[in-house]
Amino acid sequence: MVSQQFRKQLKWQKGFDWSVSADYQSQNPNRKRGSNTMISKKTSIIVLCLLLGWTGYASATDFDSVAGEVSRLHDQALSDQKQQDIDIHREHKQLLDKIEKLQRTVAKQEESLNAEKAEVASLAEERDRLQSEIGSRLATKEELDNIFLDHIRNFLSLVEKSPQTSQKDQLLGTLKSYLEGERIFSLEDLKNLIGMYFDDIKAGAENVRYTAKILDRRGEEQEADIISLGHIEALFTADKDNGFLLSSPGSGRLIMSADPGFFTSREIAAFFNGDKTTAPLDISGGVAINQLSRKETVKDRLKSGGVLVIPILLVGLIAIIIVLERVTFLSRVRSNTDALMTEVTHLVSEGNYKKALETTRPHRNRPTGKVLMVGLVHKGETPEVIEIAMSEALLSQMPRLERFLVTLKVLAAVAPLLGLLGTVTGMINTFQVITIHGTGDPRLMAGGISEAMVTTQVGLAVAIPIMMAASFLGTRVKNLARDMEEKGIALMGALLKHKCER
Repeated sequence: MVSQQFRKQLKWQKGFDWSVSADYQSQNPNRKRGSNTMISKKTSIIVLCLLLGWTGYASATDFDSVAGEVSRLHDQALSDQKQQDIDIHREHKQLLDKIEKLQRTVAKQEESLNAEKAEVASLAEERDRLQSEIGSRLATKEELDNIFLDHIRNFLSLVEKSPQTSQKDQLLGTLKSYLEGERIFSLEDLKNLIGMYFDDIKAGAENVRYTAKILDRRGEEQEADIISLGHIEALFTADKDNGFLLSSPGSGRLIMSADPGFFTSREIAAFFNGDKTTAPLDISGGVAINQLSRKETVKDRLKSGGVLVIPILLVGLIAIIIVLERVTFLSRVRSNTDALMTEVTHLVSEGNYKKALETTRPHRNRPTGKVLMVGLVHKGETPEVIEIAMSEALLSQMPRLERFLVTLKVLAAVAPLLGLLGTVTGMINTFQVITIHGTGDPRLMAGGISEAMVTTQVGLAVAIPIMMAASFLGTRVKNLARDMEEKGIALMGALLKHKCER
C-alpha cells in the first residue's frame, strides 16, 4: 500500500516538477533552462526526503495532510521563485541601465579619445616643426659662431703682428678669452668685437713715438726709442743701432729684426733725427723684414755650391791677376807715344839723328820706342832695309803685347765647363736622393739642386768677365800694334824726306 502511494506521490511529484518548470520557463523566457532545472531539482529533492521520512516513520499518516504540506511547500517555492524572478528582473534592468550608461560613457570616452588623438597628432606635427626649426636655428647659430670665431682668429693674428700690440695687453687677453673653451656668444660680444675693430682701425692711422724695452739680437732687454707707424711696422733706435722691430706672436713683445743694411739704417736714423720725413716701409706685412734674417750671404751661397766652386774661384782669381798685370803693362806701354813721336820727327827733320836716338833710348823697353830706335839705327840704309828692320822689331814686340791673352780665353772657356760639371754632379746627387727617399719631401732634393744651380751660376759669373777682359785686352793690343806700325811708317817717311832734301 505504501509502495503504491509512493508511486502515486512520485507521479504527482513528476507532474509538479514539470508544471513548475513549465510555469517558471513561461514567466521567465529570458532565463536559461539551467536555472529552472536547478530549482525543480531542489524542490524534488525536498519532496523526496519528506516522502521517504514519512514512509519510514508514519506509514499510516494521512496522505491528505502530506499533500497539504507539499502544497504549502509548493506555494512557498513558487513564492520564492517569484521573488527571485522579481529580483532577477530588477537586477537585469539595473544591469541593462548600467550597460547603457557604460555604453554612453564609452562613447564619450571614445569621442574624447579621438579628440585627444587629433590633438596628439597636431602636437606631434608642431613638435616636428619646432624640432626642424630648432635644428635650422642651431645650424645657423653654429655657422654664425664659426664666422665669429674666424673673425676673432683673424683679428688676433693681425693684432699679434702689429707693433702696437705691446701696448695693448688687455685687447690680446680679451680676444684670447673668446677662443678658450666652449662659449655661447651673445649680441654683446658681437658689439664688443665691432668696437675693438673700429678702435684698432683708428689706432692703425696713428704714428706714435714712445720709449719702451725691447729684446735685442742677443735676446737681452734693452731700452729703445720707438716709432710705431700704425700697424705697418715699428722702427727703433738704441745705442747707435737702429732698424725694424718685430712683434712676438705669443707675448706681443717687440724684438729687433736682423740688420737691415747700411743704407736702410742711415735712412731710419735720419727719420728719427727729423732730417727726413719719410721712412722705409715694409708693405708686405712683415714678410720682407723677416727675410732679413734669412738673407743669404755670398759665403753661404758659395758653400751651397759644393767642392767644384773652389776651382772655379781659383780660375777667377788667376784671371784677375792676369788682367791686372796686362792692364798695367799695356797702360805703361801706351803712355806718351804721341809726344815721343813728335819730338823724334822734329829732330829727324833737322838732321839731328844723334839727339833723336838719345831721345828714344829711355823708351827702348817699350814697343813703340824699340821700333823707333831700330829705324834710327838703320837710317843710312835703303828704304827696303829700314822697312824690314822695323817690321822685324814690330813682330818681336807682339809676343810681349799678346802675352796671357790666350790663357785668359782658355780660362773663360774652362770656368763654365767647371760649372757644367758641378751641374751634372748636383743632378746625380739629386737622383740618388730620389732613388733612396722618393719625391715625398722636396727638401731632401734641395742640396743637389742647389749644388747644380750654384756651380753653373758661379761658372758663368767668372767666365763672362774673363771673356770681356780678354776682348778688351785683345783690342788694346791691336791698337798698340797699329800705333807702332803708324809711328814706324811716320819715322821712315821723315827719314826719306830728310834724305831727299839733302
